[in-house]
Amino acid sequence: MFDTVAQSALFWGFISAVSLPLGAAVGMALRPGPRINSAFMAFGAGALLFALSIELLGHVPDLVEHHGLGALFAAIAGALAGGLVFTGANRLLNDRGAFWRSWSNAHEYVARLKLMRSRELVRQLAQVPALEHLPPRLLAELVQRVDVRKFDAADVIFEPGDLSDEIYFIVRGQVVTEGTHGRRELGPGEMFGVRDVLEEQRRSVKARAVEDTTFYALQTEDFEDFLERAPESFRDAIDQERVIESEEELKDLNVAVEEEEIEEEVLRARTAKGAALAIWLGIGIDAVPESLVIGMLAVEAEGMSLALIAGVFMANMPESMASAVTMRRAGVRKRRIFLMWSSLTALTALGALTGALIFPADPVGATFYLVLAIEAMAAGAMLTMIAETMLPEAFEQGGSIVGLTTLIGFLAALSVSVMD
Repeated sequence: MFDTVAQSALFWGFISAVSLPLGAAVGMALRPGPRINSAFMAFGAGALLFALSIELLGHVPDLVEHHGLGALFAAIAGALAGGLVFTGANRLLNDRGAFWRSWSNAHEYVARLKLMRSRELVRQLAQVPALEHLPPRLLAELVQRVDVRKFDAADVIFEPGDLSDEIYFIVRGQVVTEGTHGRRELGPGEMFGVRDVLEEQRRSVKARAVEDTTFYALQTEDFEDFLERAPESFRDAIDQERVIESEEELKDLNVAVEEEEIEEEVLRARTAKGAALAIWLGIGIDAVPESLVIGMLAVEAEGMSLALIAGVFMANMPESMASAVTMRRAGVRKRRIFLMWSSLTALTALGALTGALIFPADPVGATFYLVLAIEAMAAGAMLTMIAETMLPEAFEQGGSIVGLTTLIGFLAALSVSVMD
């Protein structure tokens, strides 16, 4: 069918990834709901799990039998390295704006960001004299009671004579307060409105936003409720140990993430410098490992594994479909989304070609262990991707249907393998 191994690798790389623009087109045209998205995502994850466990790592026991424990160590080291590299690259790109390429990445990013902000809020609240007797658990709970407030530039937040019913903690932007005690300029990480609440009096100063500002508001009722629940034995001086304990309690409280918060961060990330490149690279880190594996298999004597191609194809389509839906909700143009995924089809084909050209067909000696480690590294990266993005996103949106759909995807790939 093919004149050269390179042509074979190029063809199979293209076939495995052509489902990317196809899935994006389906997602943009039909805009499937969360449960349908999750079912497709779980099906693809099941198919890819079969391809990885059977086609890539399933032959490791045979290799150990013929080459000794060195083959096992090479496979384990490679898989661990692949998982670590993927996790690190994924986190790095998410922090630079690529998190909104999929719902699961966006949720994880916003949850981590919110936890960081909550920790900062703990430090600020711990310095309020009236809160110094709160135990760590209550202080951590108090952070969860805050509400998000937003004001545009020049908006008045409160004026002298207004009710003192909230304490404010600035997240982004700048606020100016003016009164008999003078003028204060406040920025991210600072609190205001505390004195009037503590002294149980109406507002004594005017506060206005200098620029578009976001802050947390703590209701007086919540404030007083926690004071009543705090035991007298905790009326001690503030120390760093209590702050650290409060931050640890935040982890146990499982900081909740609202859909509006995700949408806000997505909108901010979309307008950031370099966001387009970051999201393209974020999508690309899923494609590079599988393309190299396809190229490596193309040069082997056994030939290409149709089960692997089918698994990658079935996993790519729901991933791009769900991501396209997320990006459309964020306001990205259809043409741009389609071009993004189409470019990755070409990238996968070229990656497979590269793998076929640089890896020998029958490696021996040290080269054998190196090639095995690289193959396992790609498998480790792909397995980590499934665990970090595909399955969490599927389960979060689909619930109990995910387990059965994943199994069906696994069995579908098994059927292809039997017919191969």
